[in-house]
Amino acid sequence: MGLLPAAVSFPLRQLFKLCLILTQVLFLVYFLYAAYDIRLYAIKTFGHIIHEFDPWFNYRASEYLAQHGLSKFFKWYDYMSWYPLGRPIGTTIYPGMQMWAVAIWEAFKKVPDMTLSLPFLEVLRPLVTRLHSQGWPFLPSPFNTTFKIGPMSVNDICCMIPPWFGASASLCTGLLAYEISRSVNAGLCATGIMAVIPAHIMRSVGGKFDNEAVAMTAICMTFWLWLLSVRSPKHWPIGALAGISYINMVAAWGGYIFVLNMVGVHALMLVFLGRFHSGAHKAYSLFFVIGTFGAMQIPVVGLQPLRSLEQMGPLLVFVGYQVLAFCDYHRRKEKMDAQRFAMFRVKVCMLAGVVLIAIAVLLYPTGYFGPLSSRIRGLFVKHTKTGNPLVDSVAEHQPANPQMYATHLGLPLDYALFGGFVAAFNRNNGFYLFCLYGFIASHFSGKMSRLVLICGPIVSVATGIWCGFILDQLIEPFLLLLGKQGYAKVSGEVSKTHAESKQKAEDKPKAKPAKGGSSAKKNDKEKEQNSTFHFSDTELAEYEEDFRPGGAMQIKRILKTQYFKLFPDSAVRDFCSFRTSFDSSPSILLGRAAMSVLLLCYLIMFSSLPTIIPEYLRHAKMIGEAVAQPTVVSGHRMSNGSFYIVDDYYKGYKWLEKNTPQDARVMAWWDYGYQITGIGNRTTIADGNTWNHEHIATLGRTLTSDVKKAHKTIKHLADYVLVWGGGQRDDLGKSPHLARIGNSVFPDHCGDDDPKCHKFGFYAEGQPTPMMARSLLYRLVKHDLDGVRVNEKLFKHLHTTKHGMLRIFQVMNVSQESKDWIADPSNRVCDAPGSWYCVGQYPPALSNLIAKRRNFAQVEDFNKKGEKSAYTKLIEQEKMGKRGDL
Repeated sequence: MGLLPAAVSFPLRQLFKLCLILTQVLFLVYFLYAAYDIRLYAIKTFGHIIHEFDPWFNYRASEYLAQHGLSKFFKWYDYMSWYPLGRPIGTTIYPGMQMWAVAIWEAFKKVPDMTLSLPFLEVLRPLVTRLHSQGWPFLPSPFNTTFKIGPMSVNDICCMIPPWFGASASLCTGLLAYEISRSVNAGLCATGIMAVIPAHIMRSVGGKFDNEAVAMTAICMTFWLWLLSVRSPKHWPIGALAGISYINMVAAWGGYIFVLNMVGVHALMLVFLGRFHSGAHKAYSLFFVIGTFGAMQIPVVGLQPLRSLEQMGPLLVFVGYQVLAFCDYHRRKEKMDAQRFAMFRVKVCMLAGVVLIAIAVLLYPTGYFGPLSSRIRGLFVKHTKTGNPLVDSVAEHQPANPQMYATHLGLPLDYALFGGFVAAFNRNNGFYLFCLYGFIASHFSGKMSRLVLICGPIVSVATGIWCGFILDQLIEPFLLLLGKQGYAKVSGEVSKTHAESKQKAEDKPKAKPAKGGSSAKKNDKEKEQNSTFHFSDTELAEYEEDFRPGGAMQIKRILKTQYFKLFPDSAVRDFCSFRTSFDSSPSILLGRAAMSVLLLCYLIMFSSLPTIIPEYLRHAKMIGEAVAQPTVVSGHRMSNGSFYIVDDYYKGYKWLEKNTPQDARVMAWWDYGYQITGIGNRTTIADGNTWNHEHIATLGRTLTSDVKKAHKTIKHLADYVLVWGGGQRDDLGKSPHLARIGNSVFPDHCGDDDPKCHKFGFYAEGQPTPMMARSLLYRLVKHDLDGVRVNEKLFKHLHTTKHGMLRIFQVMNVSQESKDWIADPSNRVCDAPGSWYCVGQYPPALSNLIAKRRNFAQVEDFNKKGEKSAYTKLIEQEKMGKRGDL
């Protein structure tokens, strides 16, 4: 009850709500713009240029898809990479990014060049100007009401997709937070946090056209739609939308296994929580059938959902749901009581289990089930080294440390636990996914630092729920004063089932009173059972369909009934009376409103929030700028304050494209392969896909061998050799990894007595070891520096960029015979006559070298039968030593 008459309070309440909604909409737009703006630093500074290494491949694949269409894309065997073997592209990548880029490109092609005028935005100009003067970040400058739109190039779209999807991921995170908390303010706050949290920014700045930039939207959207589909029994059709969103997730990133298993485990949790019903069955069935069918259409996935061990769990949950639905059907049909239904379900489940075991026993010997991938298994084993020197050389494969969590999650992480406590008071179906997500994300990110990325949404949701709770408590008293209906316990409230049982009792003939006062005791008992505050027969919860007997929900109801019997009716009645007064008493509401005002003043004027929030935003902006360096171009602030751009790498690759034949083959360390093909448009020996360890090891061995020995191999494979120099991030710093990787396949390189290749490196005073000093890589990087020269009869220096950061050498005396042999299609091995899938072969001149290679098997490698290298054995010994120390 409000202070004012209904005729006055109602319009005032609607006006207050309208102002509140408009404020929320403004903040939502601001948060989404902030998510977009904070990711535009690279675009504003360097222009529309693709970043780093992998994004160059993704961009090149997008260009191919735009030019040739989806059918040819999936049958694309690329002979410009992994020379001379080549690589099937369409069947080895997750094409979601490329498909989004080309779809947007096609859509923009249909939009004519035009200027779009939005004059109604003028009403916001004074507000934006005032906020600018007060130092608010992430505001448009200058503030425009006209926008130019029209066709965009594939390159520009690929650069803009991360900011676009960064904003959409923030919105989907807000929707996920709302579904868990049912608080609009919580969803709004989660959107704002996700917009600027560095864990998300680090993979979604402009130009960083990588899988995760698109995948984060798909992850959050899939979880939101799944929770919405199981919100109540009537929401099950949304399971179809969740399945479609999951298909998008599968197409975008290999992390789809995380999403699939999260939904599968959550569906299983609903069973053990007694929340299984026909709606949940239909929702999960739609999700799994539609999602799995769509996933199987993606070539890189194929039949894995039905064969892979890491995806077997959700499949079993799907089968289990069909069994439980069958049992429920018979329960209703035969009107089984609790005991009979429980026994029937046990029998059916046992029979289904026996059938599944029999099927597994029959299929296992045939090799039907695929093994756990080494990367997935690595998330569950304790070691930090895989025994693969190639994988161990990648920093993002190492475990996360506390500093990384502090850097990429920061301030929101400090309040995430409070959000968890708030969510625990609203234990809907979303709460249990919330808990599951938090546990899985913390565990997996602790194993692999790059997976701190998936912590971004759950930390944003948790902190958003806490902030939303505070805002809700501040606003609620004013709405109640204006007549909003608060908590009320209606006198004489009896649940439907209890009323029915009461009616049945009344229909029975009354028994004669027993002697000795037993009638009085019986009346007291009936009075107790018919109490207004009787909790044994509660109303159906939002996520319940009926009072299912013989399951977890019935057990919970019994336990809950026993718990409430511990409290006398008077205590329950007093609590309900107090709770009603708390939301209806004018004096209490005025006190709550005054407390809201005082708390708001404290938060704004005296708390640390006005200091730590701007500091965190500056930190997020700093991280955004730090990860926005495109690698091929970098910016530097000079001592005089000017900004200087170094574009050595980009110019060097462009020189390669302009000054070498189109069929030129370029040897470089695998890091640069994507840039050589993406920018220089030239064939490269290896790239960041790293699918063939033996091939990369051959490359590593060649570059770290002495000059003459290296030339004997290179002249059959390459026309040019490219190296990074300049002393910063150059090839000499990473060259010990190259030697170590080469030694893992060619044990005569450093020797089994030196598995970590200590003989290839630098002494403490900075001088190279004899093996390094003789190596081709050292002499190419140091050519004409410090008195070092390479034999130009074997490798002729052609070009060094302005700052010496990239150098190109021509291979002399190239074997044209080997080059022609590799180019001859008849020397490729096809999987079938006339097939597009034809693998290139090494030229016969390298047969002796290839014969020296030994197959490689790493620690925990169950996917390949190979001989373990000395490096792998050393890592295993170190692991055993650590266990022994424990």
